[in-house]
Amino acid sequence: MKKKQHSLPKWNVGYIISYERVNRHRRIVPLHDKSKTIGPEVEKHGSQFPKGVYQLSRGNRQKRWIRDLVFLTLACIVIVGIFLSPSFGRSNPSYAEMDEVGSKELIVGNQKASVDLSYLADGVVRVKYNQPETPKKLKVIIEKGEEKYTYDLRADGEFEPYPLQLGDGQYLLKVFANVIDNRYVNIYAASFEVKLADDKGPFLSSTSLIKFDDTSKAVKLASELTLDCKSDEEKLEAIYEYIVENVTYDHEKAKSVKPGYIPNCDVTLESGKGICFDYASLLAVMLRSVGVPTKLVMGYVAPDYVYHAWNEVFLEGKGWVRIGEFYSIYKEGEGWIRMDSTFAANSNDPAEIGEFMTKDGNYVKRFEY
Repeated sequence: MKKKQHSLPKWNVGYIISYERVNRHRRIVPLHDKSKTIGPEVEKHGSQFPKGVYQLSRGNRQKRWIRDLVFLTLACIVIVGIFLSPSFGRSNPSYAEMDEVGSKELIVGNQKASVDLSYLADGVVRVKYNQPETPKKLKVIIEKGEEKYTYDLRADGEFEPYPLQLGDGQYLLKVFANVIDNRYVNIYAASFEVKLADDKGPFLSSTSLIKFDDTSKAVKLASELTLDCKSDEEKLEAIYEYIVENVTYDHEKAKSVKPGYIPNCDVTLESGKGICFDYASLLAVMLRSVGVPTKLVMGYVAPDYVYHAWNEVFLEGKGWVRIGEFYSIYKEGEGWIRMDSTFAANSNDPAEIGEFMTKDGNYVKRFEY
């Protein structure tokens, strides 16, 4: 009696190919029947073909084997090509170690943008645009969980440093380029894990809004002012009082400042004037340069809750903190204290300003850098 032969299903992506031998025959298993793509039914059914498993005819077996081999070879070439593509940066970026100024740098990127992951433990990630010959308006967005920070990126082909102030964990960084009006397109993205060597590290480094190096006049001045200081509190007092006494508020600049403005600490010192952003950035530069962790904070301030910039400074130990006649507060332990050099420099009543700064309800934090 002639055996009844199962009809073969049409060859398409709706079937999974299993190369496990069952009684010297391959199996083609419907995709919806995933339980039959692995081995338990072999032990259960022995040489019997379970329902939903189709036997290939001997006459077609060799032809189909050759076709399958060619198909799988082409598929592997395509997949490998995708993974090696420079634009494949989101889920499996291409890493390269670069030797620059004697230090090893870990770079991830594509033809349009690069991200330097060498300084993650210090709380800093660096980004640059790789096509300065075609300049564009650029944005960098750094996300961790529900929190997100947006920055401008220069198009000059140089690395720009950004803080990782959201602590340890998984970050997602995206680079966007302007295409028309206010519309941007994502040109690169990278995900990376951050484990900070010091949770205050991001607030000791030079970053996009708080730029400084050893050649900065503000850094040299901070070193001179704190030469004889024996504690961070003394350093804070020396630098804070200098800024309050030597920088005045620039009302004209406040009226004309444009979006995307970034303070220059040396320009603020030389001109002797600035807006709240300048005050806060200058204090952060000078304190960070002498090893005092300092945040630049943006948010809203009473009584009208207008947008404002101020600082938070980390001091160890507990007890009274007194900064000249402008500030006096009792600390229960180490932590961050609020400082507002803008108000202190432009007030005729230091005691009133000191009391105002210590009340939490007067300040609503939005971002910290």
